[in-house]
Amino acid sequence: MNVDELNELRQVACDTAVSAGKLAREMWSQPRQISHKGFRDLVTDADIATQQCITDAVQARYPDHGFLTEEEDSQLSATGPIIWIIDPIDGTTNYSRQLPEFCVSVAACRPHPGGYEPLAAAIYDPMREELFSAAKGQGATLQIGGADPTPMQVSPITNTAQAVMAVDWSASAATRLNIMGLVNKLAQDSFTLRAIGTAALAMAWVAAGRVDGYLNLRLRPWDVAAALLLLQESGGTIVQPNGEPIVWDTAGMACVASNGRLTLNL
Repeated sequence: MNVDELNELRQVACDTAVSAGKLAREMWSQPRQISHKGFRDLVTDADIATQQCITDAVQARYPDHGFLTEEEDSQLSATGPIIWIIDPIDGTTNYSRQLPEFCVSVAACRPHPGGYEPLAAAIYDPMREELFSAAKGQGATLQIGGADPTPMQVSPITNTAQAVMAVDWSASAATRLNIMGLVNKLAQDSFTLRAIGTAALAMAWVAAGRVDGYLNLRLRPWDVAAALLLLQESGGTIVQPNGEPIVWDTAGMACVASNGRLTLNL
């Protein structure tokens, strides 16, 4: 895929993420219709509306592309030369309680037998009007409001004792117990810990150098796809806690995002 094609995918990812984010912000203060997909797993009417905002726009531009979305939609094709991996509101619990930490995550990926190769990505924080985006081999940028995009780089921190780490919980009780053990270690080894409540935005902050690392033991592809490319293009990494490459799995993925300079003994 040439540079022009990659940049076109990036522009579509950016445009759709921003449009969906603006819709989510418009719906922010309105009464929410909230339902449960499972234990500790919410969905709101805004999740459904913002996802359709994205998929309608992508289908209009690329009718042969497929989708992997957080909210199930039987009308969407799951196959194609490019798969759009979408989390319409990452941080739904925050959103449902009017905690202003959430984002829209959109990634255009090339499927392969082992998973997905992100080619273009956008993560948009509508409350701060911050747009994080990247295209493969073209670097990652942050655009705030109407300002020009600026290049992103991960932090230079190499000493874990100076690192600001972030962590989030899982719906699974067993996974939470595992995370507690790792949090106990991180709390002793790192400078401080933060619980963000939105994986994609936390990892975008790692890519932007605001946070040095992020831990979550049960992420889904729609949490990871866009953030993975942002990190790759800004000098960071996402791996399993044992340091091995991540394994794509819709049932859950253990991930550690970092600036690639820290040695985390997990």
